Amino acid sequence: MPDYDITQFTIDSSHQPYKIDISVPKGEAPEQGFPVLYLLDGNAYFPLVKEITKLQERRPEKTGVDQMILVGIGYPGPDAFSRERFYDYTPPAETVNLPERPDGLDWPEQGGAEHFLDFIENTLQSKIMEAYPVDQMNQALFGHSLGGLLTLYGLFTRPHLFQQYLAFSPSIWWNDRVILTKEPDLKANKDKRLFIAVEDSNTLGMYSEAEALYQRVKEADKLNEIGFFTSSGENHMSIVPTAFSSALRFLENGINN
Repeated sequence: MPDYDITQFTIDSSHQPYKIDISVPKGEAPEQGFPVLYLLDGNAYFPLVKEITKLQERRPEKTGVDQMILVGIGYPGPDAFSRERFYDYTPPAETVNLPERPDGLDWPEQGGAEHFLDFIENTLQSKIMEAYPVDQMNQALFGHSLGGLLTLYGLFTRPHLFQQYLAFSPSIWWNDRVILTKEPDLKANKDKRLFIAVEDSNTLGMYSEAEALYQRVKEADKLNEIGFFTSSGENHMSIVPTAFSSALRFLENGINN
């Protein structure tokens, strides 16, 4: 089995601290460095993706998945999904219109996507690149649900941060689909790639909005490649492990092209 150095530390931003988990393959790095995959909701998804990649990196010639550095961006504390994600992963907006929460509680603070991307760009990425052998031209961002929303916002507003974007079940519905006001900002970026995965369910328009976005971006022909994955019978959470192997192969294709 491949072996890895696992590191965890806390790093402060201007808004709040983050728990960072890092998995780095042991042994000699490729001449250009290792690809890097940044994982939002790191408390939940770093352990999952670490095991998915570990199994498949054993036989890259069979699985199409080679070694990479994983960086989980999470929050101090035991919760898999922290309330702070509502602030970090949602776009700023002059007005807010949200449905009533199923639990009847108020929505947490929101609209901090710019601050969060500032943290990634100005603090976290530079720290990772200084400490590890990183292929700076092969960096990817993964997010699910609100994290998928942030992933799209990053592609639309700061495409220079990553070369590949994995948006799983993106919450396009958030605040009257405010994310779509940023879609026209997407310029032609033929070195950028986007992979969208979504459950086959139209709760909150989840499937229809994601599929429509995929079609628009594909027809606009602004990106190097865009992929789309869905699977019948999956729900909002199960789509992540179901689709992730396809997403990894999508990343690998981009790395090798």
